[in-house]
Amino acid sequence: MKPGSRPLVLLLVGLPGAGKTTLARRLAPAIGAVTLSRDDIRDAIFPEALLDYSSEQNQVGTDALLGVLGYLLARPKPAFIIVDGKPFSRRAEITTVKQLVETSGAGLLILHCVAPEAVIKERLQRGLRDQRNVRAERHPEKAARIRAEFEPIEEPHVVIDTSQGADTAVALCLSAIGSASLSA
Repeated sequence: MKPGSRPLVLLLVGLPGAGKTTLARRLAPAIGAVTLSRDDIRDAIFPEALLDYSSEQNQVGTDALLGVLGYLLARPKPAFIIVDGKPFSRRAEITTVKQLVETSGAGLLILHCVAPEAVIKERLQRGLRDQRNVRAERHPEKAARIRAEFEPIEEPHVVIDTSQGADTAVALCLSAIGSASLSA
């Protein structure tokens, strides 16, 4: 990070199967980002035998993610922090992250990951080969339920269609990051 520059938090928003985590894994090394994943944090907090992927466990993971994000923004200040691992389908969830980021003086770039419904369904079906996804009920019906309840994003954001391929999605993100850095 250049002296005087402020960190940029990249908030990945979108349905299960929209490609958020895949994008985070590809984008992080390209920009030297730290990635915070609610799913990874939740899975690390709870012992495997007691991991039930309940809304209560998800909230513990979200609270821990926000605590770690606040810590990183107050102290080490990495140049880029990617926030992943949950849909952020509610305005209040995005607002919470926005307020935390703004309080620290960092920048926020919301990347809304999308893909056609058929692509999301196929990705989720393929993902069910992994027992963690089965236990988390990460299936097309869950994506459909979240889609029906997904609140419009009122904050400025960039839509990234992940069905165009990982290289294209990363390129779109790099362009958005460049634009966000220029306006900071």
